Amino acid sequence: MTLKEINDQLELLRLKELFMSDIKIRSKMAILLSEECAAEIPPYQEFCELTHCTPEIATMFTKIKLYDVILTPEEIAEERKRLVRMKHDTL
Repeated sequence: MTLKEINDQLELLRLKELFMSDIKIRSKMAILLSEECAAEIPPYQEFCELTHCTPEIATMFTKIKLYDVILTPEEIAEERKRLVRMKHDTL
């Protein structure tokens, strides 16, 4: 994996963690993505403002299957450790 790909995966992991952190945030993220997906050219502006991510990351997040988004805090921590280790090995 390249450094950019690892950083993208870390950012997606941050969004998964945000998604799992609170039912209100989860609902808002889901609503924004469903509305954005209905548009021909999804701007993702509100989603990006809520999550503080780029449109590129928002687009990647929409392509993740729901069962890959739902993670326990332990799974998130393990994945973060793995990605950080990969990032350090890449540098």
